[in-house]
Amino acid sequence: MDDQKMFEEVASKFMSLYRRNVVQKFKRASDSGRFQALLQTNEFARNVFGLSQSLCQRYDVDSWQAQVLDTVDLETIYANVEAMEGSEDDYVDRLVKELLRYFKNDFFKWCNRPDCECCGCPGDQMVPVGNESPNSQERQFDCGGVEIYACPKCRQRTRFPRYNDPVKLLETRKGRCGEWCNLFMLFLKSFGIESRYIWNREDHVWCEIYSPHLKRWVHVDSCEQSFDEPHIYSVNWNKKMSYTIAFGTTTAIDVSKNYIVQNQLPRDLISEDDLSFLLRMITKRLRTALSDDDIYKLACLDEQENMMNAGVASSNDSKATGTVSAPQGRQSGSAAWKKSRGEDG
Repeated sequence: MDDQKMFEEVASKFMSLYRRNVVQKFKRASDSGRFQALLQTNEFARNVFGLSQSLCQRYDVDSWQAQVLDTVDLETIYANVEAMEGSEDDYVDRLVKELLRYFKNDFFKWCNRPDCECCGCPGDQMVPVGNESPNSQERQFDCGGVEIYACPKCRQRTRFPRYNDPVKLLETRKGRCGEWCNLFMLFLKSFGIESRYIWNREDHVWCEIYSPHLKRWVHVDSCEQSFDEPHIYSVNWNKKMSYTIAFGTTTAIDVSKNYIVQNQLPRDLISEDDLSFLLRMITKRLRTALSDDDIYKLACLDEQENMMNAGVASSNDSKATGTVSAPQGRQSGSAAWKKSRGEDG
């Protein structure tokens, strides 16, 4: 046997042993007692676990995705993607950029206050008069609450249900960042794009997509039509943040260091060790039914992301994102609303 063949056989055996070790380590890693105790004693842990149950696999519904594709203007979307400069390698990135443009400019509408349902009085003249619980019809579409507005002209009241059902949002086509992210996640999934939901404790949400071209997770915000501009929140908006967590079909991971480069708020709701443990346990639960091959592939991607995140954290600076689409301050929402949230730059 020549040296080359011997080397290949040794390398193959080593990789086989390494793969088996990774899979076995994943399957063994468990501490259900600690996990349950953490959920019982820590409110933030319960909130994060609840979000994982709601968000991680929420959008993997074939019938929902089919409804998106039946609703949107596929001809325009794909024509615009083909018109962009690029190659086959960056096709996913170009598709996502076009979906951002289409969603913001052609499909969904930002709603500070709804127009009057009776006389059409514009929303900027409507007067908020409180909140109500959803009625029986609104509850069918996972409505979290209803804002009530009075019309200064006809004196009638208009309800603004805050729907969480993304299919219902295909019909209403309006909302604020929660509705925008909710439906845009379904858009991404419908086009076969690997994506995950990003939750920030300070009341903002956005998405990430996995770019095969860039070989990493990329920040995407439909409200801002923003692609790969993770610093817009802490730098361009001057937003103060503490925890930012990604929820994907097979993963829950803390991505705070990718987004918070200044204005860091205290992280004192849970110990860092307990948070890491919690997210590992959530991730293990999401992958329990997967094959050994899938578990190994995901473990390799986890390691790659951890190494990349460590590099990002060590090289982050406080310079504003130098792109046209990320000017100073938040772009979506009224000036008063943005100022009240501390997101006006």
